[in-house]
Amino acid sequence: MSARRRALLRETAVAILTARGEGRALAHVAWIALAALAYAFLEPAPLGWWAAPTSILFGALALAALFDARFLVIPDGPLILLLLLGLAMLPPDGHEAALRLAAAAGGYGALRAIDAAYRLLRGRDGLGLADAHLLGIAGLWLGPAALPGCLLVATLSAFVSALIAARDGALGDMTRPIPFGPHLALGFWLCWSLGPLEAG
Repeated sequence: MSARRRALLRETAVAILTARGEGRALAHVAWIALAALAYAFLEPAPLGWWAAPTSILFGALALAALFDARFLVIPDGPLILLLLLGLAMLPPDGHEAALRLAAAAGGYGALRAIDAAYRLLRGRDGLGLADAHLLGIAGLWLGPAALPGCLLVATLSAFVSALIAARDGALGDMTRPIPFGPHLALGFWLCWSLGPLEAG
């Protein structure tokens, strides 16, 4: 990564954490994620060997979210790392492993279908291919039970960001793309660190 790109990412991270400028719309994403990180490592039950994949997951998701926030693209590196680690952590039970793989395919397919429908209705892309990859990887890590909660958190978080950006006049016009990767990363992270969301 070039020095220029690192400087831009640092600038974006500071703007988000301090809720300044366009970073204000993503400040809630960063601070909720950090609170969940603190909870994951400070809860009474120690993580044990899960501490390593949990730390890697947080770092990779943070990098992916930051890239998407700044450049409207998620780089391949964090996604490939999480895909390989997710495959390595598949449970030995064949049925459970098959469910995880099905969840990966379902998560990827769901966002691709949404994007295809949006393109049909609006004549332009609504979601990036990397967003579908990220939700597919979330399915691989989390399994099918957590995927709806992951997508719900992402959607609600994106709605909050859009409201903040619209209030601040940062959207310009409604055709301007907004990054969905940070919100997917938040849903993925919360369902991993806090457990799947359950109704009732």
